[in-house]
Order: sequence, then structure tokens, then C-alpha cells
Amino acid sequence: MPETTGVVAQGRSAGGHRTQEALVTVLRRCGSGLVGWLAVALVLAAPGARADLLADRLRLSMYGRMGLAWTPQGDFIQGRRLNLTGGPLGGRLEEGDYLEPTVALHLIPPPQDLDDAFVRLVMTPALLSGNGLIMSAFSSDFARTLRIELFQAYVEAGNFLLPELKVWAGARFYRGTDVHISDFYYFNNLTGQGVGVQYRRLDVAVLLRTSESNALYNVDLDGDGEGETRRQRTVFVGQYVHELHERFETHLLAELHLLPASSARLSDGSPARLSDLGWVLGIKGRLDLGARGFNELAVRYGRGIANGGAGGGQTWSTFGAPDAHGRYAGAVGVEVVEHLLIDLGPRYSFNGYGIFHYGQGGSGKAEDETVDFAVGARGTWYLSKMFHLIQEASFQGLTVGPGPLATAVKLTLMPAIVPTGELSVFARPHFRLFYTVVFYDRDAVRGLVSPFLQTVGPTRIGHYLGAQVEWWF
Repeated sequence: MPETTGVVAQGRSAGGHRTQEALVTVLRRCGSGLVGWLAVALVLAAPGARADLLADRLRLSMYGRMGLAWTPQGDFIQGRRLNLTGGPLGGRLEEGDYLEPTVALHLIPPPQDLDDAFVRLVMTPALLSGNGLIMSAFSSDFARTLRIELFQAYVEAGNFLLPELKVWAGARFYRGTDVHISDFYYFNNLTGQGVGVQYRRLDVAVLLRTSESNALYNVDLDGDGEGETRRQRTVFVGQYVHELHERFETHLLAELHLLPASSARLSDGSPARLSDLGWVLGIKGRLDLGARGFNELAVRYGRGIANGGAGGGQTWSTFGAPDAHGRYAGAVGVEVVEHLLIDLGPRYSFNGYGIFHYGQGGSGKAEDETVDFAVGARGTWYLSKMFHLIQEASFQGLTVGPGPLATAVKLTLMPAIVPTGELSVFARPHFRLFYTVVFYDRDAVRGLVSPFLQTVGPTRIGHYLGAQVEWWF
């Protein structure tokens, strides 16, 4: 037995040295930046490193999409959205390439039961397409084809003081459900940096927000266009989920936004930026329709500097201009979302949504107002386990100030190959080919409202052909 123990120990030692050499090689080749450390994480997940470097505590997940796009005009069109708001409302198939790998490291042995204590570090570096909207360096000669950001970096611990008590700190995806076919997280998209505590169905957090924008956060003292002093917004969040029935629950949301007066002073000694505040109240109902189906209806109302939401923005994306005193006391933001997913038999799934936003700035002027909406649906026909035929349609509108209402209709047909053979709208990966035709009204064409129109020029009918792979695990 002693000899066996010694052989095992020597084997582990040799494996440890090989792993260390591999890590040094990875860092030399990839650099010591975010990409290098992501590569290190992948090395740690290799089978040979498990015994030495606790790879049994490491979890890797990922979301990504890569693709190609064409239009009859011959313009470079990838990533140029057809939607009127310029964002995903109305359909997301024109999105550019991006990758979101997530590494989660359990700092104590991973929990085996829901009541077990856990402590985990989560990091999500995001790899986004740069100037050319094609991520591959071999397909684009732009000076910068890749942009790297850090979306998540936080530590979460639970069940260590009280059962069902969780605490977290850092930057994280702090949000709930989304309309996936429009890439839109609604109602409580509070993704950001802060600290939070959750106990059972009660969730509270404190978040911080700032920006380079001189309009709200910065003060330009010398007229050079750059803010010399910057202030930050503090957001207090409270959420509670109440189960009324085993298939129906309500979700309550409250936010308080505080923005202090600027420390910079005018010649008369008064603050260069006055303090301001805002608040949000919201309620969401969710009905479980069985299997994978559900129906959600969410309503959110914001006042003051918390009137954000136009075009799918977050509540701290304050809309409009301030009043004569530089405040947003009269500003209003409204969001209403209806979201439905249901299986219409074993071979067909239907996913529909309706999204409405209204924004009014603090000035109260007619031009300081906006309305946007999108109504859409996706049908998935499971022709076989590995071949799905997807159809999409949306009707959307946008108006800013007293201007006319611009509208568009989008229609998409998309056959997809699903290697996993899963009969689900969430089955991935998808290898898909899609064709989209969009019909713009005259006001949308005159205003060149969408990024697509701004690229190809005024046209009532637009064509978009794409091929993509999308995956997650």
C-alpha cells in the first residue's frame, strides 16, 4: 500500500508540473489580458488538470452567435438592424456576431442539494464584433475586429447564515425573464454593479450608475467639452414575488434613484448641477400554462430621472430634456409587455409578444416625448427532430415629439437544423438560413429611421438574407 500511495503522489506531482507548464504557455501566447485568463480557465477544465486544480468546482457555460448576411444592394449589411428603434424590438436576427462565455468557480465544494451552502465566483467576458461587425480577423481588414468587455464579475454565497439566504456583490446580470426572439429583458432589467441580498421571495439591492454624458452626470467647467467633475446615481431596489396559486404568481418591483448635487459650484456659489431623484413601481403577473408554456403581463411606471425605458432601455437611461431648473421632476416613463409561449400540439410552438413604451422628458414640451411599440410572434414547426421551420412576423412603430408615426412590417422564414433533436423553441445549437423582407411606410423612409435604411438609402421594401449558427450550453 505505501508504494501505491507513492506512485499516485508522484503521478499527481508530475501532472501538476505539466499543468503549470501549460498555463505558462497559454499566458505567453494569449497574453495576460482577459483572453489569456479565459484560455487559462479552459485549460483548468481539461481532464488532466481536474485532480490538481479543482476543476471539479469549475463550470463553463456560453452563449454565442456567428453568421453572414447579404442584401441585393450589395452593401455591407451585417449587424444593421431593420427595426425602427435601432435595437432588438421587432426581431433580433440581424444582430452582429458576439460571444458570452461564463466561468463559474465554486470556492467550496459544489452543493449537492438545494439547502447546501455555496460560494461561487462568476465571470462573463463578452467578445463583441468591432467596426466591421464580422468578428473573424480573417474575414475583415478593419483595424479592430474584436472588442472585449467584462459583463459579469461577482461573488454569490447562499445558505451559509440562514437557509434560503443569498448575498452577492460585484457586477452581474441582475434581471428576470426576457422576450428571447427580440433579445429584450423587460420589467426588471437592472443589470449593473452593486450589492444585493435575497431571502426567499424578497430581493433587495443597491446599484451605482454613472456615465461620460455631460447632460446628466458631468460638469464641464472650462468649456472643453469634457466633464471635470462627475457624479453618480445610487439606485435602491426592492422586489417581492408572491405565489397566489401553484400556477400563478405576482412580482412586485420598486426602485428609488438618487442623484446628488454636483460638488462643482457656479460663480454665485450654487451647485452647477442640482440634486434630483426618481422612482419606479411595477407589477408583473405570470401564469404557468404547463409543459414549457407561460403567459406574462408586466406594467412599469417611472417618474423623474427613473423615466428610462424608451426603445427597450433601462430605467436609469433617463429620457428627454430637463426643466428650466435642470431637473426631471415632471418626467414620465411607461412600459407595458405581454409575453406568451405555448405549445399548439406536439409539433408546433407559438411565441408572441406585445411591447409598448411611452417617454416624457422633464421639460414638458411636445417635442420632448416619444412612443414606440412592437407586436410580434414566432412560430416553430417541428417537421422532424432535427429540422425545424421557423416563421416570424412583427409590426412596429416609432414617433418622436410631434413628428409622424413611422411604421414597419417584418416577415421572416427560417429553416433550422437542430443536431440535438430536441423538440423545443430553446433547442440549440441552431444552424439556420433566413430570409427577411421588411415593408416601411413613407414616414420611416423619409426619416431613414432604421440602421438598415441609413445604410442602403431610402426604400419602401428591404431584403435581408442571412446564415447563422447560434448556441448555448
